[in-house]
Amino acid sequence: MTDLVSFAQQQEKQDENNIWLSNGKPKFAVPTCDDGLLWETWMSMFHFPTLTVADELGLFPLIAEAPKTASEVSKSLCLSERATEALLGVMTSLGYLVQQNGQFNLTKVSSNFLLPQSPYYWGGMLKLMANNPLSHSVLLEGLKNDRSSVYQEQDVWEAHEVEVDKARLFTGAMQSMTMPGALGVAHHGNFAQTQRLLDVGGGSAAVSVALAQRYPQMKCTILDLPVVCEIAQDYISKAGLSNRIDTYSANFFTDTFPNGYDAVLFSNIFHDWGWKKCQHLTKSSFEALPKGGRIYLHEMLLDDTKDGPAPATSYSMCMIWWTQGKQYTASEVTQLLQEAGFEDISITSTHSYFSLVSAAKP
Repeated sequence: MTDLVSFAQQQEKQDENNIWLSNGKPKFAVPTCDDGLLWETWMSMFHFPTLTVADELGLFPLIAEAPKTASEVSKSLCLSERATEALLGVMTSLGYLVQQNGQFNLTKVSSNFLLPQSPYYWGGMLKLMANNPLSHSVLLEGLKNDRSSVYQEQDVWEAHEVEVDKARLFTGAMQSMTMPGALGVAHHGNFAQTQRLLDVGGGSAAVSVALAQRYPQMKCTILDLPVVCEIAQDYISKAGLSNRIDTYSANFFTDTFPNGYDAVLFSNIFHDWGWKKCQHLTKSSFEALPKGGRIYLHEMLLDDTKDGPAPATSYSMCMIWWTQGKQYTASEVTQLLQEAGFEDISITSTHSYFSLVSAAKP
């Protein structure tokens, strides 16, 4: 209400300052603020595509070899001086590069997440987005129809079941995005008492791998669709953990959760689904767990007012585009768990904007 009153007062003051011309029309006064936010929002549309292009061109491995001048980058990437200036300018202003004495070098973010040889390389997500670019019309369709529009009329998960290439691309993207947060789960979450973990919708097994490496007593099972389980086995084998992580092919909405697990994990799963389906998942978990068993939800949580932080609100918009879900608040997640019968709820910050929500079956 205060903001509305303030805005009205500003407009009234501005009207008083208007100079009326002879034709009865006002000569407009200076706006009460500048339009910098609009410029920042408009120009932000170039940020991610510039990053995916820089990745495809090999900009970051090139500079990792040794600091480069703009001229050296231009020659190596076969780009014009103008194109190179624009590319390096955006990447430097965003913090992916740093310029010193006319040479460009990688920042820590680029060294960790934008080099193909890094275990934390975000290449999978960059490739997924480059292959599925967002447009005004696609987002408008998603908002108006309140359903995923990324594959036009196809449901995302049904498409992945029948088109293996799409499933591999998507799983690779989830792997690259999940790895840093998975280590955060393993290092900040409390899994000391967990012996057998059911990783529901575990995809590439990124979180299970991190947990198994951190807790030698733990064995994990990835519960996912058959095509995803097949893909996951490759990731598990490469991690050298085939003896401690296995897969279980199932649809977690139509199939009963297997018994024999003392913990159930959902990492970036609840945000894919609406309230009723999340209720189904918490209920299924409660029924499958023994007394004292725990449920873990790893999510980017919205503020209770649902207007921040900015990455979480934008992630919710991403869910409009890709899935049936949204980002949830801590209060909403707590309600879902309590309704299912869980108690002893705790929330721990794990990595970047992500948190681990845990609760026990009494």
